Amino acid sequence: MDQQRYLELCEKQLANLPDYIRKFYINRQANAYSSATLYQYLQEYVRFFTWLVDEQIVAVPSIDQIPLTALEKMKLEDIELYKIFLMNKRKQNNHKLSFQAVNRSINALNALWYFLTIEAEQADGEPYFYRNVMKKVKLLKASETMATRSRHISKQLLTGEKKHDFITFMQVDYPNLLSNRQLASYKQNCERDIAICVLALATGIRLSELAQANINDLNLEQLTITVIRKGGQQDTVPIAPWSLPFLTDYCQIRKSRYLKEDNEQALFVSRYRGSAKRMSNYAIEKLVAKYSEAFGVRLTPHKFRHTLATDLMAATHSETIVATQLGQTTTQATHLYTHVVADEQRSAMDQLE
Repeated sequence: MDQQRYLELCEKQLANLPDYIRKFYINRQANAYSSATLYQYLQEYVRFFTWLVDEQIVAVPSIDQIPLTALEKMKLEDIELYKIFLMNKRKQNNHKLSFQAVNRSINALNALWYFLTIEAEQADGEPYFYRNVMKKVKLLKASETMATRSRHISKQLLTGEKKHDFITFMQVDYPNLLSNRQLASYKQNCERDIAICVLALATGIRLSELAQANINDLNLEQLTITVIRKGGQQDTVPIAPWSLPFLTDYCQIRKSRYLKEDNEQALFVSRYRGSAKRMSNYAIEKLVAKYSEAFGVRLTPHKFRHTLATDLMAATHSETIVATQLGQTTTQATHLYTHVVADEQRSAMDQLE
């Protein structure tokens, strides 16, 4: 989904929320939060405020009328009840929300209370209120160890030679599965589709960073790509050298095949009704799913990110290097990739007599 679409969805959400949420939204926009992140925040606030009204914790007819005093006087017990509600909530597939999803909801509320009690400023220079009940709220702990989670993730990745097997499949085997009509579309877009998958696997950049990249951001001589990270920070990301032939192939045909006029700066474009436009997050997710399902395992761009991180951990054993490559401010998330070290540990143990 492109940025403009997210902005439109944000405005629809804001129309149903109290005015102080718009002030929070404007503050985060000014601090370069992505529209996708802001939309996720607003979705969480709609869910929380709807729950407050449905449970009659706040006696108002609609969520846009929830006053600031209700948040100021919110009890810890109410937030804990909301956590229980989230823990028991069922998704469309009837599965419960994961503990990560519950924690994302709590973190969104943390951000709102922090804004209202610390960052916001009224005419007198004071915040809206001072009591922050969210300081007392604890995040859920993982129901499984990080090692267990990392091993589970490793089974869904294209690490090592598997990524090269996947790219070869896209080039050689996939066309043999298509009808004549499908084959024509494949030939139109194959270099682009392969380049998308290759760039994701060779950098570990996020889906949004992949979709928002411009042609001038890609430097094939230095093998880097410049992206805008979460929080609006610019970052220059190294690209693994094995990707160069595939990226070069796409860049050589990009303009002649997609751009009759050189008026689109997007790195990855599609052509529709005679004009080229930037590919959306959704379009990229869809093409990754299409090729990977045919390969035998349904993958996402985020799995490509995990793949790069796992391979890089295997090469360096450095959580700091992995975190830097992924554009993460801490090494906390890189514990997921310690299954690499665990595999070596198992091998060493097997050699003991």
